[in-house]
Amino acid sequence: MTSKRLLGVLAAGAIVMGLAPAAMAEANPIEARQACMKANAKLMKVMVPVIKGEQAYDKAAIDTAAAETEAACAGWANWWGDDTKPGGAIETEAKEEIWTDMAGFEAASAAYGKAFGAVKAAADEAAFKAAFPALGGSCQSCHEKYRKPKG
Repeated sequence: MTSKRLLGVLAAGAIVMGLAPAAMAEANPIEARQACMKANAKLMKVMVPVIKGEQAYDKAAIDTAAAETEAACAGWANWWGDDTKPGGAIETEAKEEIWTDMAGFEAASAAYGKAFGAVKAAADEAAFKAAFPALGGSCQSCHEKYRKPKG
């Protein structure tokens, strides 16, 4: 999935949620992508306990968190300009590798989009549990290569 297609998927979610993608684009790109990552973390807090067997599968809760993630991430493709590189006025965990390996970063974004779509499309617990590892793996691999370690 190209970054433009991923943007389209995410923008569609924002429209469904009643949020205009233009409003998201007006936000500071670094702050907007940080909000996107926070929404994704919230999504993981809904899904991971299900995977671990600590919480019952709840498709409605997963769908709600996924819609929130889509809305928060609607402007993703527009948030990676040269003016958003590390070292600016707003602290970012983004690594320079995003801009020196944009093709790799776009491929990682596309892998996430594909895995996210599969998790969203899961109609039952078995399908969700089968789809989730690709989503978790896409997050982990992207964070390992393109996000500075915490602390």
